[in-house]
Amino acid sequence: MSHQQADLGKTPGAAPSDARDGLDRRTVIKSGALVGAAAIITSKKSQVLAAGAPWPAPPVLCGTTTPTSPATRPFIDNLPVPPPALPVLLHPFPTRTANIAAGEAARAAHQRWSEFLPLIHYHMTAAPSLHKHHTDLLPSYLWTFNGHYPAPTPLNYYGVPSIVRFRNALPEQQDNPTFGVSEITVHLHNGHTPSESDGFAADFFGPGLFKDNHYPNVYAGVDEFGGIGDPREALHTLWFHDHRAASTAHNNFLGLNGMFLLYDAKDPSHELPTPGSLRLPCYYGITDIPLILADKRFCPAANGRNEVFQVIGNNPVVGDKWIVNGKIQPKMRVRRRKYRFRILATGPVKAWSLSLIRSDGTQAPVTVVAVDGNFLPSPVVISDRPLDVQVAMRYDVIIDFSAFPAGSKVYLRENAAQNVGVAVPDPAPGLPIGNVLMRFDVVNMDFLFPADTPPIPSVLAEMPDPIVPDGVFQWNFTLENGRFLINGQEFDHNRIDHVVLKGSSEEWVLANDVAAGNWNHPVHIHFEEGFIMSRRRRVSQNPDVFEDVPLLPEELGRRDVYPLPPQHRVVMRMRFRDFSGRYLIHCHNMNHEDDFMMVRWDIVDSLEELTRKRREIDERRMLAGLPPQYKHGGLV
Repeated sequence: MSHQQADLGKTPGAAPSDARDGLDRRTVIKSGALVGAAAIITSKKSQVLAAGAPWPAPPVLCGTTTPTSPATRPFIDNLPVPPPALPVLLHPFPTRTANIAAGEAARAAHQRWSEFLPLIHYHMTAAPSLHKHHTDLLPSYLWTFNGHYPAPTPLNYYGVPSIVRFRNALPEQQDNPTFGVSEITVHLHNGHTPSESDGFAADFFGPGLFKDNHYPNVYAGVDEFGGIGDPREALHTLWFHDHRAASTAHNNFLGLNGMFLLYDAKDPSHELPTPGSLRLPCYYGITDIPLILADKRFCPAANGRNEVFQVIGNNPVVGDKWIVNGKIQPKMRVRRRKYRFRILATGPVKAWSLSLIRSDGTQAPVTVVAVDGNFLPSPVVISDRPLDVQVAMRYDVIIDFSAFPAGSKVYLRENAAQNVGVAVPDPAPGLPIGNVLMRFDVVNMDFLFPADTPPIPSVLAEMPDPIVPDGVFQWNFTLENGRFLINGQEFDHNRIDHVVLKGSSEEWVLANDVAAGNWNHPVHIHFEEGFIMSRRRRVSQNPDVFEDVPLLPEELGRRDVYPLPPQHRVVMRMRFRDFSGRYLIHCHNMNHEDDFMMVRWDIVDSLEELTRKRREIDERRMLAGLPPQYKHGGLV
C-alpha cells in the first residue's frame, strides 16, 4: 500500500473512532475542557443569545456502505468567493478576563490586553445550515460559521488588533444528528497569537457558550523590535478552523473553517502605487481569489437532500467529488491580466497535486509568491511539475491570463481523478474530465475592470536574521501497535512534552524515519514560523543508509507546515517570542491528529521554570519506561 493510500483510511488495527462517546483515552480530553461550573450553569441562558435563524431539519444519513456520489455536470456553477466578514460592535463588550456571567466559556486572561486593545470586532456563530455544492445536487446539511461554507473572510491589517467572538449554536450533543462533536475550539492557523486564543485542542466549549479570541495582529518580535514587531516576520494568508481534540476531522468535514487575511504596506488590500507595496493582485474577490479545497462524498437524493456521507463513530472517508469554495468543478471568468489565487487545502486528509493546463493539453506556468502565507525571497515559476499542497498548506500563486487569447479555456488539473458521473469529452488532450478541478474562461479586459499590475518583482521579501539556536530537540513521529505517537506518547492535554524559554530559539528535528513505516505526515507547529534547514531520506535499513534531499525552491522561505513523507527527516529552526503558554505540534492529516498524533509544548517566562519543568518531563518519561529528553537542565 502506498503512503497516500494508507493515509486515506483509519489507523491499522485501530478501533472505530470513539470521539462521539469520549471512551477510553478520549476521556482525558473530556475531563480537560475548560468549561467551568459557572459556564455550564449559564449554558442554557446563553443559548437564547445564540438563537438566530431556525435550524434546518436534521439529516437522514444513508447507512454505512460508502456510496458513489450522484453525477454532476462540469462547469455549470460559477466559482463563488466567500464574502468578507463584516465588523460588528460586540455585546457584551469584550473583556480581558472571561465574562462567565454573560456566557463566555472559561479561559485564561488575555495577554498584553491593554497593549493591543482590539479595535475591530467580528462575530462568528457555528450553527447548522444548508449548502448546495452543485446545481445538480440537492442541499446538504452542514455546520458552518454565519451560514456560509466556507466561512466569511475577515480582512485585517497588521497593527490593528481584532477580536473574533466564536459562538457555539450547534445542537446539544444528545440531539446531534451528525458524526461531528458539538464542542468547538477555533485555531487561527498560524497567527502569532497568545495561547489562550490559539484554539488549544482541549479548550473546547459547548453549545450556548461563546469565546473571544484576541488577535493582536502583530509581527513576531515585539519584545525585540518594539511597536508591532519585525515586518520581515509578516504572513498574510491564514485560515481558521475547529480544533476540537479527537473531532477536528469531523467538524472540519462538516464545514467549520474559513480564510483570514492580514494586510500591510508591502501587501495592502489594493493595487495602487503606494510606498513599499509589491503591487501584486490584491483586490479581494476581484483579482485576489481564495481557492479553498476540500473533498466530499454525497448520498443519493432523499428527503429533499443530498447529504454528505458520514458514518457516526467513524472517521471521514475520502471524497469522490473535488470542492472549490464550496462548489464542484466550477468555472470562473477571468480578464487578460494577472490574478492572485490563495490556495488552501482544508483536509481532512486529501493532499492535492495541481497544475495549470492549456486547451492544447500542455502545462502553463504559475508563479508561487508565498508559502503558508509567507512571501518567498523571490518568485518561483512552476511549469514542468505539479504544485503539491498538503493539508493546511497555503500557496499564493499568480497566473497571468494575458498569455492566453480571449476565448481560451484554461484548466486547473488535480492529479487524482474524481467521479463526474456523466460522459464528457476530454476538455484538452490528455486531460480527462475527472482530473479537472475547475475551469478559467479568458475574456478581454474592459474599462471598468482594474488595470493590470506591474511585473512581479524579482525580490519579494527580506528574510529575518538567521536563527542561531540555543539548543536542539527531536520529535519522532511513529506508528506503534496501531497508535500514532510523538516521542513515544499520545496527546494528553495535561502533559507537557517539551518546554522552551520565551525569547529563545531552537533547532527541531522532525523525524519520520526512526521506525519502519509508510505514512505521510504534514507536521504543523503552532504560533511561530520556521525555516527548513535540510531534508534527508532513509533509503535502506540494516544497515541504515540515508541520502540528502535537495530542498525545492518554494521550501527556501518561512513556513508552518512541514511535509514529512515516509522515511524523511526535516531539520528546521524557529524562535519563541512575545507570549507564553501552551501550544501544539501535530500531524495535520486530521485523522492522524484525531488519533492523538499531537503534543503539547509550552513557552515559559523564566529559566527557573524551564529547568523545573524539564526535570519533571524527564521524571515522568522515565516512570513511563521512556528515555529522558534532557541532560543537566539542557538539551540532549
